[in-house]
Amino acid sequence: MRALVVGGKLQGTEAVYLARKAGWETVLADRREAPPASGLADVHVVTDVTADEARTRSLVTACDVVLPACEDDVTLAWLAERVPAWGVPFLFDLDAYRVSASKLASRRLFERLGLPRPGEWPSCGFPAVVKPSTASGSEGVAVVHDEDELAAARRALEAAGHDVVVEEYVPGPSLSLEVLSWGASAVPLQVTGLEFDDAYDCKRVVAPVGESEAGEAAPAGRGGACDWARAVEPGALAALDAAGVLIAEGLGLNGLMDVEVMVSGTEPKLLEIDARLPSQTPTAVYWSSGLNIVELLAQTVLRGAPPVVDRSPRRACVYQHVHAAGGMLEVLGEHVMSAAGPLRLVPGFFGADEALTDYAPGGEEWSATLVVTADTVREARIRAEAVVAELARHEGLRPAREDGDAPVTGTGDRR
Repeated sequence: MRALVVGGKLQGTEAVYLARKAGWETVLADRREAPPASGLADVHVVTDVTADEARTRSLVTACDVVLPACEDDVTLAWLAERVPAWGVPFLFDLDAYRVSASKLASRRLFERLGLPRPGEWPSCGFPAVVKPSTASGSEGVAVVHDEDELAAARRALEAAGHDVVVEEYVPGPSLSLEVLSWGASAVPLQVTGLEFDDAYDCKRVVAPVGESEAGEAAPAGRGGACDWARAVEPGALAALDAAGVLIAEGLGLNGLMDVEVMVSGTEPKLLEIDARLPSQTPTAVYWSSGLNIVELLAQTVLRGAPPVVDRSPRRACVYQHVHAAGGMLEVLGEHVMSAAGPLRLVPGFFGADEALTDYAPGGEEWSATLVVTADTVREARIRAEAVVAELARHEGLRPAREDGDAPVTGTGDRR
């Protein structure tokens, strides 16, 4: 299988990484000379795919599938019109994506389907979350506690041209679920747990959710670490599965989507959906359950039906990002990886199972995504902490404490 991946940042890195795990050959198309995913792809073509139709057609028709890994509306629409016409499977549902790309449109869908969601302003009161309707990641997201903070956050977003969403801040753990769907058939995959830095950017993904961590809550001051067995009741996972299937049906989804929720008791409150390949969680799913979401997406589109899967966890996985700069090593959100240079895949990186990194010994600034597995989540956390400590020791860096970070509660803006 030969795949053309369009876009080489966070989603592109996820796509190329998992395609490589599936044994595929990958061709990356990106406008930039050295995006993060370029270090992982077999071939990197520097191009704007919309600028030269003849060249792009030759790239597309030399591949077996095309997977867009960007959020540029013009590029996505251009590809959606042409790629199927050129006879190559397009692993993307543009109509579903357009609904999911707008938090306002997504809220209307949740309301139509009767699904639980955070309360709306002003009835929700404070604290509240203020965020742009369409921006990516944690960009522009703020938690506000009074009228003055709300007005300032609203002004900043409106000045940047955004429609503004104000909704209830939901305390509780944040979960993510990918769903494959085609026609009337939808298949939920493995649920993962998300942990955030103090800018509400996802810094760590944990799988599986619901596994005991030796019966102990996470110690105080672990910067968002969560005992997922205690935090998430079994009924919440079943409710998330049901909501994911209902949303896929409501969207008429032919492809892949990601659902993110905050959990309060047994009720998952829907924050956002994204009908495209997300970053971070698919790799954690791969290492925990063995399911390769990119490979499954291709099977779904090629066969016109999602495959039957066994999503039972085989291992526990802790997946997290570290950034070295200014003599300090910090566990931070994935924005540090979007700014990284071409990434290398390094097995056994300072005790991790694998790492994706632009690390150079003695380098002043670099980033790494660390993948660590073990028999239990607790053991995987211990191993992950040991990797960070060894990295800091080896490089003479000061490891930053995580006790000042955001709690496990997030804002639902993860890309």
